Amino acid sequence: MTVQVTAPERLGGPTPRPANPGRLAPWSRGSLAWLVAVVSLVFFATAQYCRQLHVDTYFDLYVGRYVSEHGIPERNVVTVMAHGQPWIDQQWLAQLMYYRAWQVGGYAAVTLLSVALVSAGSAVLGALMLRRGVSPLAMCTWTLAAIAVSYGYATPRAQSFGYLLVPLVLMLVLHDDGRRLPRASTWLLIPLLVVWANVHGSVLLGAGFVGLHAARRAWAAQRRQDRLGLASYLLLAAGAAVSVICTPYGFGVVRYYGSLIGNPELSRNVAEWGPPSLATPYSWAFFAVAIAAMSAVALGWRRGNRPQLELAIFGAITFAVALLAFRNTPWFGFAGCLLAAEMLAGRSGSRTAAVSFRRMLAAVLVACAVVVTTGLAFEPARQYESSIPHRAIDVTDRVTDNHPQLSVLADQLSAVGLLWLHPAELGRVAFDVRVEQYNQAELAAIFEFVDADRSHWQGVLRGYDVVVVSRRQHPSLAAAILREPGWRVVYADSAGVVVERSG
Repeated sequence: MTVQVTAPERLGGPTPRPANPGRLAPWSRGSLAWLVAVVSLVFFATAQYCRQLHVDTYFDLYVGRYVSEHGIPERNVVTVMAHGQPWIDQQWLAQLMYYRAWQVGGYAAVTLLSVALVSAGSAVLGALMLRRGVSPLAMCTWTLAAIAVSYGYATPRAQSFGYLLVPLVLMLVLHDDGRRLPRASTWLLIPLLVVWANVHGSVLLGAGFVGLHAARRAWAAQRRQDRLGLASYLLLAAGAAVSVICTPYGFGVVRYYGSLIGNPELSRNVAEWGPPSLATPYSWAFFAVAIAAMSAVALGWRRGNRPQLELAIFGAITFAVALLAFRNTPWFGFAGCLLAAEMLAGRSGSRTAAVSFRRMLAAVLVACAVVVTTGLAFEPARQYESSIPHRAIDVTDRVTDNHPQLSVLADQLSAVGLLWLHPAELGRVAFDVRVEQYNQAELAAIFEFVDADRSHWQGVLRGYDVVVVSRRQHPSLAAAILREPGWRVVYADSAGVVVERSG
């Protein structure tokens, strides 16, 4: 819990609550009603922008199908440009789970699984705030702020699992503070990290956080000459480090992470791999929450509150990695908002809403979540697929059926749609979204092609006789390919175009 350093005679106002790291604040029925309400609101809001699947969803689905039918992949057999290259599918378990969900309930089940993961993460975060002394109203505010950081971005994809795993690890680590030996629940961190290592790369942050906590506790045990405590926390630290490589690929995942983290071509050309920018509307929530969290920490510090060291460090680390890549901003949302809420705990006043109002609000929001769930279940498949140029993809498949020797050049969205909807195209598409499969020169050529704004973008066309492009995602490329000499239009509509080489 929070360590308090008070100076009421200097700061004025009521004396801050005393530190109590060994105990958690009691639950109340009113707090539970607020928690149900905020989780239902998160569920309702997140589901609103999941009625249309995006590029990573299709990728996860067709890779999950591949894992289901052929086992965990080792060599790339999906695309032409990287055919035969080592394929380290670090997210294989998440992809398999999404595909199994699709087998059970179609796109609705895939969407509901993702929304449930995000909502469950908000439930864990809200419960953690309440148990650490944050008022129900403040809990609602900061939980919604944490989710707002990634609003419009938490689409069905492997990253959705991180929305649950980050707050779970936070809860288990922070609950272990002030102990001579790890709690029994603390050891759950190791299997949790092992599962995490097979669903999403954000496990690096989780393992680092657990290792940091274990190292701090081991140092404390060493100073008091507690051999059992030292050995226990060193074992926890070792388990956290080893968990990252507990995948079917072992140490091979190190090469996988190295090909993505700090990749200059990705940072320059892919928005989510670049730093947040005020010029991008999706980044505004992150900057707003960051400013609010920093202000809350500063205000709490002035009032004599001191954060738990691990939480403060994790908040700083997640903020730093968020500044490096927009895709990391959700993790700061969890850590930063928990830190801010705890620094202001007990300072927002004691006024709360009536019990009847809390229950009514929770009931209304639960009803909204049920209505949304029903709507998702009855949503037609074409609505979920509306982000891809569906007819252009079908035309491309018919063209290649008539000419089995042809390979297809497509932008990423058309490529993943083609590979998911038409499994026979496996191995005939130029590239997909697995950027770690390509070297820097190949990545530069791919981005030149999809942007069609450099003089050498036509170079990628060599060796391909059929091109399909999403007009909505890459309008410049679609317009350029229609003007390119030596190609004739096979199909074109407002969503996509298909061209083939003349002759």
